[in-house]
Amino acid sequence: MSDTLRAMLPSLQFWQLEVHVWLVAVLAAIELPALARTIPASRRAWVAAWSMAALAAVLAAGVAPATSRIFYDEQIYQHIGQNMADRHRAEMCNEGAVETGRLECHRPEYNKQPNGYPHLLSLAYRVVGTRDEVARVVNNTCAAVLPIVMFLTAGLLVSGRHTAGAPLLAALVSALIPHQILWSNTAAVEPSAALAGAAAVMTAVWFVRSRRTSALLWTVVSTSYACQFRPESPLIVLVVAAIVLLGAGQEIGRPRMWAAVGLGAMLAVPLAMHVALMGNQGWGTTGPRMSLSFLAPNFAVNGPFYVQNVRFPAIYTVLAVLGVAAAWRRALGPVWLLYFALYWSMFLVFYAGSYDYGADVRYSLMTYPPLALASGFGAAWVAGRLPRRGVAIVALVLIAQFTWFLPLVRATGEEAWMARADVAAARRFASIVPKNAVVLTHNPSMFLLWGTNAAQMSIAVHDQDFVPTYLADRFAGGVFLHWNFWCEVPDPAQASYCTAIQDRFSVDLVAERRERDKRFALYRLR
Repeated sequence: MSDTLRAMLPSLQFWQLEVHVWLVAVLAAIELPALARTIPASRRAWVAAWSMAALAAVLAAGVAPATSRIFYDEQIYQHIGQNMADRHRAEMCNEGAVETGRLECHRPEYNKQPNGYPHLLSLAYRVVGTRDEVARVVNNTCAAVLPIVMFLTAGLLVSGRHTAGAPLLAALVSALIPHQILWSNTAAVEPSAALAGAAAVMTAVWFVRSRRTSALLWTVVSTSYACQFRPESPLIVLVVAAIVLLGAGQEIGRPRMWAAVGLGAMLAVPLAMHVALMGNQGWGTTGPRMSLSFLAPNFAVNGPFYVQNVRFPAIYTVLAVLGVAAAWRRALGPVWLLYFALYWSMFLVFYAGSYDYGADVRYSLMTYPPLALASGFGAAWVAGRLPRRGVAIVALVLIAQFTWFLPLVRATGEEAWMARADVAAARRFASIVPKNAVVLTHNPSMFLLWGTNAAQMSIAVHDQDFVPTYLADRFAGGVFLHWNFWCEVPDPAQASYCTAIQDRFSVDLVAERRERDKRFALYRLR
């Protein structure tokens, strides 16, 4: 059964995501004009909202370092996007070539992660070509779109003078969250995953407000699409269901609701197949992935994160609490609390769920949309009690508070320095490898992404004829060995591949690069 699913899913995942994207786009074109007309916002407010979107993009692209922060997942995501663009298959290559301008994959592998983000990257690759910086531009764009989504969602919930400033203030908060900015100039999945979930919530609020059948379809398709990005992304279904139950409970028994739910279930079948196939993956640990034993240590980090005012502005947390209390009934306050709680508590019982575990603070991005919405209503509540120009005063306070976090946003960070150095060295090595050559490496994804032929080093170790017969005959430019991160770390299994290749073949040093006490090199086999 698993072999059958593994054979079906690479193609099926691609085409179901194509259907999702086009359905979302068509329904958005139908619904967004009506949604925008419903928002009680002046032209000045719209200009301010778009200015906040521009601010978010400038901060992400111009202040946060353009770097990788999660290795080597970012390169794998991009390479799967390359496969989707060139081959229409959701998989990565353990051996491939890019000699003709398009990727040829000779040993594919289906990846454990959902494929929504790689597919999103593939859309951009089709237009501008497969380039490393495209993923950062996509995430810069996600950072810019999020404030608009917050503005529209809060605008649909405004009721009365004391919440009038909520849309602009929610948009401002979403533009000024330090780690949202920092991760939006990487190739990580979290910025797009957070945006997709927030957009699904917006469509649900619009359906509650409009009760249009096309809005219901938009909600269902957007929610199904939002489930495709991260393993915990399907939790958004509970949030959307809560919005509909609280705001339009009488719709539950109607035929159009059941028809729409049926459509959503049908769209989600490939994702369910993916979960069935990949549900038992180790995810980097030999012990339990989820356990109550992780609750206390993770809570000790992930709870104070929002109130310590070190990596997250505590003022947002205070305003969010005020917002939930002030807008408990009128603005779906219970939903924002549920939304945050689901994505925060999920990682309390995950073995690597601590925001201090490596670069796993990225998991906090999924909690930012509900915090921004609740903070917007809390900030509006405060602004409404100031004598004059309350929204402007609160906005200036938020901006002033954010400046304390600019050093954090500008920092590259110490975590994963060795892997970062490895990627920088590999990029330099890729530029000097002849076109008709191939690189043996632990990480063929990044070389193939850069247009350099590559293969998994382990294949050459386990198959005695792989290099002298297969690769040598096919690649006249030569066979190269990439001495990389995995050759330097104290992992006997991985390091043994590097030494086995050197022991089996004569090698000539072509280039090397040192970072602290680590060495990265490129050898040519002869």
